[in-house]
Amino acid sequence: MSKQITLDGKIKQLEDLADEKVRDRLEHIANYAIFVSPVDTGAYVESFSMLPAGKGGGRSKKSEARTASVKEGTASREQIAEEARSNLYSDIKGFSLGSSDRVTLRNRAPHAREVEDKLGWSVFTKVRNKFG
Repeated sequence: MSKQITLDGKIKQLEDLADEKVRDRLEHIANYAIFVSPVDTGAYVESFSMLPAGKGGGRSKKSEARTASVKEGTASREQIAEEARSNLYSDIKGFSLGSSDRVTLRNRAPHAREVEDKLGWSVFTKVRNKFG
């Protein structure tokens, strides 16, 4: 006995597969952004957000409010990176991919411009160069 799949069923399977591929790609971008970012207090990497293009807001953490530091040995880079990853994965999971055709990676840390330009980390340039 063979199982028949309707055209609507096939379309749904393709949509689900496309959704999974897009989410995988966004997670890959999130992981790379965290990987190429500096981590001390965690404020910078924990300020990343992924939002549908045109949406305002996003996370903003201040390093001055933090007491733990990777440089001082009171925090773990891996633990901070995992928190940042969890935040971004939550953003990605919450997307309704059918309602927006573009996604924006954003960092609203008060010191983001300093990290990018003055300190020369160029995180967004690296992400753009790798993923377009």
